[in-house]
Amino acid sequence: MNIRTINRLNNEYRAYVYEAETIRSMKKEASREEGLNYQRAAQICGQLATLTTGAEAQRWMRCQTMCQDKMREIWKDLFPEEETEAEAAPAEPDEPEEEQKPAPAKPAAKKKAAAKEDISDATVEKWFKPDPGYGFEEVAGMDNVKKLLSDCVRDVSMNALNDYLGMPTVQSFFFYGPPGCGKTFIIEAFAHELMQQGYKYMSLATADIHSKFSGEADKIVRRAFEEATKNAPCILFMDEVDGICQNRSIANLSDFNMQLTTTFLTSFNQLQKANKEKKSVIFIGATNYPANVDTAMLDRVELVQIPLPDQAARAHAFRNKFGDIIQLEDGFDWSDMADCTECYNQRDINRVSTKLLNLIRTSVAEGCADGESAVARLQDGSFRLTRELFETAKASYVPSPKDDIERSLNEFEEQMRTL
Repeated sequence: MNIRTINRLNNEYRAYVYEAETIRSMKKEASREEGLNYQRAAQICGQLATLTTGAEAQRWMRCQTMCQDKMREIWKDLFPEEETEAEAAPAEPDEPEEEQKPAPAKPAAKKKAAAKEDISDATVEKWFKPDPGYGFEEVAGMDNVKKLLSDCVRDVSMNALNDYLGMPTVQSFFFYGPPGCGKTFIIEAFAHELMQQGYKYMSLATADIHSKFSGEADKIVRRAFEEATKNAPCILFMDEVDGICQNRSIANLSDFNMQLTTTFLTSFNQLQKANKEKKSVIFIGATNYPANVDTAMLDRVELVQIPLPDQAARAHAFRNKFGDIIQLEDGFDWSDMADCTECYNQRDINRVSTKLLNLIRTSVAEGCADGESAVARLQDGSFRLTRELFETAKASYVPSPKDDIERSLNEFEEQMRTL
């Protein structure tokens, strides 16, 4: 029994339930956000039930049932018309009466059109994203990942050769790593590079797919893959795949999540048809918890690990944030900042930088009559960023704990190597 993992999941469960209760108390009514938090809490309960035994396992199963019941209540509150329609629908007679003519069957085409209208065009339009506006030159570190993706971009530009050699036009990647390590950042840089060659860019997260908690998620997944194929060449990025394509070996996995995983895999398989039709679709998934993703999905993609920012990436991040606004004192440079922030992710760097900016603002303003004179001190170098100021900002921030997730990622990689 992994006590660390159980404690971490227990804390995550309580955080999701607390967030759901807070949202309800603020909005005073059911909301999508509240339902999503209960859904995630139910998933964690299922994991905890498999990690514990006896009365403790039974308790987590009861908690899972409680969360699922909450989700159903929210669903009914948000979409009462579905309940009304189900109740109002007349039962069909076993045999039609002699004088009663059977109602004409509705054309199949109309049924299909109605089903497609369940996901509005306005919703689909939001999945298509504009050019992020930056490419690989803005990504520090991650040299191996950039080379892999750069090769992919070059391959796309050689479509005639690819066709001649019978190379696949559909490529799939799965990015995994600790939170805040820059997965989305480099994926958007990759999207920019391909959009220069005429690709469209679609991006969805778990929150976009679990918009109605039941039934609707399957339709969204199917429609997303259909739209990516129809708009080829296209990049389809799905974040937090562990909430969309959950591992079916997880004990007590709900029927809803089991069905969603099946729908996801079936829809993904349609990309093979796109490949035969020479429609280029590049699928990219991302997650912090790859072990929670169904193994059938992991077998279909190229796994790409995104580690925490290395020394060069951290130095680049600090230079980007401060290089144009303040000079450094002699004997102190960006690499010194990077050395002091080992094991920090991008969010940690951003938060330390915010605290440092506040310190700079307070310090440079002392003795200045107005903002213009304070800016002049920064521009002419009479006020500089010192090691002491940086250490003060760093000491006031506690980085997020990463031991548990790094341990789980190491276990996942070891498991993949033994397969």
